[in-house]
Amino acid sequence: MKKVLLLILVSYSVFAQKNSAESNTKVVLDFLNLKFGMFIHYNMGTYHAEQWAYPFHDPKDFKPSELDCNQWAAAAKSAGMRYGVFTTKHHDGFSLWNTKVSNYDIASAEKPYKNIDVVKEYVDAFRKAGLTVGLYYSVWDRHHGVEHGNINKENIEFTKAQLTELLTNYGEINCIVIDGWGSRWGKGPDFEELPYHVLANHIHSIQPNCLVINHSCRADLDYTQVVHYEATHGQHIPYDNTFPSQQGPVIQPTWFWEKGYEHLELKPVQEIVKELSYTNQYYSNYLLNAAPNDKGLMDDNVVSRLAEVGKAIQLSATRTSLPKVESPHKNVAIKASSTLSKEGFSPRNVLDLNLFTSWKAVKEDKEPWIELDFGQKETFNHFSMHGGYKKSIQKYVIEAYIKRKWVTLFTGGPAVFNSKGSFTSVQAQKYRLRVLEKKDIPSEIVELTFVKY
Repeated sequence: MKKVLLLILVSYSVFAQKNSAESNTKVVLDFLNLKFGMFIHYNMGTYHAEQWAYPFHDPKDFKPSELDCNQWAAAAKSAGMRYGVFTTKHHDGFSLWNTKVSNYDIASAEKPYKNIDVVKEYVDAFRKAGLTVGLYYSVWDRHHGVEHGNINKENIEFTKAQLTELLTNYGEINCIVIDGWGSRWGKGPDFEELPYHVLANHIHSIQPNCLVINHSCRADLDYTQVVHYEATHGQHIPYDNTFPSQQGPVIQPTWFWEKGYEHLELKPVQEIVKELSYTNQYYSNYLLNAAPNDKGLMDDNVVSRLAEVGKAIQLSATRTSLPKVESPHKNVAIKASSTLSKEGFSPRNVLDLNLFTSWKAVKEDKEPWIELDFGQKETFNHFSMHGGYKKSIQKYVIEAYIKRKWVTLFTGGPAVFNSKGSFTSVQAQKYRLRVLEKKDIPSEIVELTFVKY
């Protein structure tokens, strides 16, 4: 009898694990078939021209005088987008719903606005337009002290309480895009003091099919269900990507709106079309940020540009399966003119899609270079790079080895955290970056990715 019972339990366990894996695969696949979405950064920073808002502004500064989330949804729809992700709370801790665990929220705004639940307005508008709903939430909370070195039971329960509100009061949420948790920047908690499973399990206990998409600044499914490539920091989907993923650029110069943006020439239509086509080809969604202004409206130039995008794009066919996940750049060999430390600053770091690691040449290396050998001829016409945090490289050249000589493809500089460039399509096995001018410090590259648009 005991043997029979044990066999039943084991069989059930195997069945349950298989069922869970199949369910998770379907959820991820359904997400990737959304393909194109709108990231919406709108919060206290909108009213102070601050990308990371001061965490103790007066709640009465938040004045959505003409808030119209239906306009946002219509703009997303016109672009051919299929889902949205909205900033419910950014790093400063100001919540755009009436949270029961804090007074630093929309409910503390001036009388005309205090009864507006911006999260509900967004959710209702996007659902009405037939768009899938996702939310953004920052774990790092500078107002409430939820940050590295200060993670305790009280702060974890505060975070769980807010996530519970977001996942209980607004119907089915497709994904929670989480920021400020295990990130390269800021003072958000790391995964040692606040392990990934603590919040992921809590989210799934409320909504099992809600995807946890974490900005962890690394391509690693141990910390997220879908990898988020931080496009504005030089992370780019590699040419051999198999991670279920999402890439997030901006249509305006920054995440949050600032005065004057209404008069700017925005991200070009053809650039958006090329990036969207590429991301969808390599198992990734394209989440384009469009920031509302201080009235709570999308500027006319944003609305017009998105409509132009909608006329120009053609989304790829529906996916029916996912590939086996493998390490990116697995076939690429790499070497460099010098390395500051074999252990800490390996040339391989520029290919690991991890913003915590980098390659550094020795300070005395006057003309550093780093070479990528793809093992066979590959065709590229674009590169993306995070050129380090100190702008050590002032001028550089991108080259390809063609007919036994190095041919210049692109010259640029200085190398910043989001350097990129296009060149005429070439086919070569070896590509390299060579430094022409540098500061008197070790040259550094965090990421370097070659792709074909």
